[in-house]
Amino acid sequence: MCISKAIRCPERLFPFLLVALLAWAPAGLQACSCEWKGAFLKVAGGAPLIVRGTILRHRPGPVPMMDVHVLETLAGGLLDSGLEIQMDNGMMCRPPLGLFPVGSEWILALNGPGAKPGTGLAISVCGEYWLRVDGPAALGSFDGPQQQSKRMPLEELRGRLRYPAFRETFAGRVAAGQRYLRAFGGRFELVLEPTPEGWEIVVREVGREENLARLTPPLHFLPNPRDIEAWQFQARVPTGCPRPHGEAPPPARTRDFCFSPDVGRSLQGSRAKFAVTPEEVAAVERFGRGRLKLGAAVVETGPGGCPRIASLEFEVEVAGGYSPSQETAASRHGMP
Repeated sequence: MCISKAIRCPERLFPFLLVALLAWAPAGLQACSCEWKGAFLKVAGGAPLIVRGTILRHRPGPVPMMDVHVLETLAGGLLDSGLEIQMDNGMMCRPPLGLFPVGSEWILALNGPGAKPGTGLAISVCGEYWLRVDGPAALGSFDGPQQQSKRMPLEELRGRLRYPAFRETFAGRVAAGQRYLRAFGGRFELVLEPTPEGWEIVVREVGREENLARLTPPLHFLPNPRDIEAWQFQARVPTGCPRPHGEAPPPARTRDFCFSPDVGRSLQGSRAKFAVTPEEVAAVERFGRGRLKLGAAVVETGPGGCPRIASLEFEVEVAGGYSPSQETAASRHGMP
């Protein structure tokens, strides 16, 4: 026994004292033991706030901090342009202050898993949660191993953060004259916009009026799959009633469409002087594709003796956005 002779056998008592001290230590003072969870485009989605900013000053102390001037908010919400970010004190799963020189510019994914942020903002070292900004590009591991250093244009990186990969399916029902709207993909809306003959399939980005699906082919000479009209459900249309494109056959009951947030911006904007090109259509298809399957439809005689759709059931599948690699979600899911 060593209880009464503790001072004479410290080598036996020390391990027990160490265990006791660690057991009583606050959780925030225990050393970091997390594993690296992946490159920036894989792990940044788990961070509630992503900013681009300049390091203003370092504040060493028991809880080291750095002050950051925010130049751009890439994900999440922020009311102020100034941030205090908690850094490593030797025990936390956070990077050290010295890694971020005063005056340097960074993209920071804050409060990601493992950051142990407490009541403030912090950066985790459990993945690639920061990227150095060098002029018009960012440097770091975007989709590769931990020590990888690649360049990516900031504009491309913004797109990948703003439009992460998605794939969703849903079903609905709509009656004559009604407007159907369903949000998907975090930033988009599928709309069935009522028309005199039925509905138009529309895809919008929240906050924009542009129909992102308007470049769905064919654009001329044949009925477009985005148009859902009563004549498409009848073998013969009464004389004098609308039948676009003459005797051209109606689209199939499965309607494939494509969409991209670049429509109306870099692709066929409002001041476009030339017809859409096959390359532009291919660029839209690479970003996002959808498939609307027409279900049960009730067709009745409307004003003027022409048919109209009284009600329609349908199913929708949409896929799009950017995966962590160069491949888009739409092409990955193989939708035509």
